[in-house]
Amino acid sequence: MEKLDTFFIQEMPSIPINLIVNLVNFLSELDEWDFVDKLAKSIYMHTNANGVRVMTPNFVKILGTKTGTLYNFSFEHVRMNVYFSVFNNEELALLNAVSHIAETHYKNILKYQEMSEMALYDSLTGAYSRTVGLKLLESAVESVKRTGRGAFIIFIDIDNLKKINDEYGHLKGDEMLRLFAQACIKSMRKTDMLIRYGGDEIILFVDSENPEILLERIKNLSAISFSYGIVPIESEQSLFEILKLADERMYKAKKKEKNIRSVASNTLMLI
Repeated sequence: MEKLDTFFIQEMPSIPINLIVNLVNFLSELDEWDFVDKLAKSIYMHTNANGVRVMTPNFVKILGTKTGTLYNFSFEHVRMNVYFSVFNNEELALLNAVSHIAETHYKNILKYQEMSEMALYDSLTGAYSRTVGLKLLESAVESVKRTGRGAFIIFIDIDNLKKINDEYGHLKGDEMLRLFAQACIKSMRKTDMLIRYGGDEIILFVDSENPEILLERIKNLSAISFSYGIVPIESEQSLFEILKLADERMYKAKKKEKNIRSVASNTLMLI
């Protein structure tokens, strides 16, 4: 804030510093809506504006009335429309400076959102990352227990992925995993959840009493062979216990019938 204060004092020495601080209080926001809301309120409350409209690509906030002279402060991402009946050059200069700062801060918000998404999702598969996914899964399991609705967790392991990585390279293995994850995502409902647990292991949260329907959709979309274990979510079990049991059932299924639909060689021909 010190550099910002210095900038305003040098450019507009007659502007009270408390007004400057109030007008740029949006700098503390990294949520786009909160940023738009606070920017509009700051201008409306701390200037002589009759009306204010602040717009970004995703949100708009309107305060006051469209009376007086319209002044536009527009950049690539942030647009400010301000209506004045009585104004002065210093106030307009101040808003011009604020608009520059708002545009710069919005770019910081975009960078923050990009970094947040990188932390949320696995870059290869588009599934939730393990850390974030398990936290969301824990909340989902507690919700199922509270409501008493039917839901399942499916532990999935891609068959022969290690062999494919060894014989054809990790790029081929990664592509196989990506295609399978996409088949899962396309088959899921909005309330379902996909988590990359690690390596070739994937967890599916199925918010339905019929997990077989989802599995059948996946099989219809992908020829990639996989083994799985299904466990219903029940009130007496913790998430750890459910995952442990699903993992055990998956390995039993893999041992009993390693290829559910096709052998790995046929799978490679379809990639």
